[in-house]
Amino acid sequence: MKRYIKNFWVLFLILIIFGLGVAGVAGYRSSHPKTGFVRGNKEAKTDERVFDYGELLSEDEEAALRSLIAQAEDECGCDIVLVTLNREIGGEWNGLRDWADDFYDENCFGYDAAHGDGCVLVDNWYSFGDYNGDTWLSTSGRVENKYSSDDIDELLDDVCGVVNSNPYEAYKLYINGVKKHMLSGSPQSLRIPWIIVVIIALVLSGLYFLIHLYTKQAKDTTTPLTYVTGGSPVEERHIDQFLTKTVHKRKIETSSGSGGGGGHHISSGGFSHGGGGHHH
Repeated sequence: MKRYIKNFWVLFLILIIFGLGVAGVAGYRSSHPKTGFVRGNKEAKTDERVFDYGELLSEDEEAALRSLIAQAEDECGCDIVLVTLNREIGGEWNGLRDWADDFYDENCFGYDAAHGDGCVLVDNWYSFGDYNGDTWLSTSGRVENKYSSDDIDELLDDVCGVVNSNPYEAYKLYINGVKKHMLSGSPQSLRIPWIIVVIIALVLSGLYFLIHLYTKQAKDTTTPLTYVTGGSPVEERHIDQFLTKTVHKRKIETSSGSGGGGGHHISSGGFSHGGGGHHH
């Protein structure tokens, strides 16, 4: 009995130490968002992130968006670029897609390396038809891999639902949306209250103690001859004889592809991008 109590406390202490370690690391990362991300791109042509060629924003709004982007980039480890336009671009969706990809490539954006982790939202207000303009999101690196076509549609739905009435708020939704999505499922966003760790440790230790105590009591009530007729064991000999062998073969179809995320394609510069677009 004393041995099991000792094991109980040993297991309990191990779980407590492990749990507090996990909670400590998670809490530190939550309060130090730069942990784990180091900017490695030394080739970027510019540090600018807000290019208001369409003249939709005030100087104060541009400054606020730059500050918001800088914080988001440090937290999620990817470049976040915004471009507004008011110009005709031929080729319909392919034209806007190519413009966005080329803008990203030519400026060598990417948090980890040139043409690496990041995205650019190009919002073109050139009016035609029943729409005020078109928006295209071009993704690269980790952002391309993280964003599926559905994820891109959801983000652009949020942006385009607001942009006609309030471009500044729409672009904030873009920046915060990218940061939130890139951090989803990341240990950096994990916070474990210490009391939860203690409760889990107590429950697991209690189960360990009860299971082993029950097993010990069960062993004490039986002997090797408890269920042997006549008190003497009788050994019966069994032989498994291999007679025939039948083998069934089935071809497993596989598929191959490159890249990931939504709208994967290769830009004119030869770099991998994902992306998607909406009218507004």
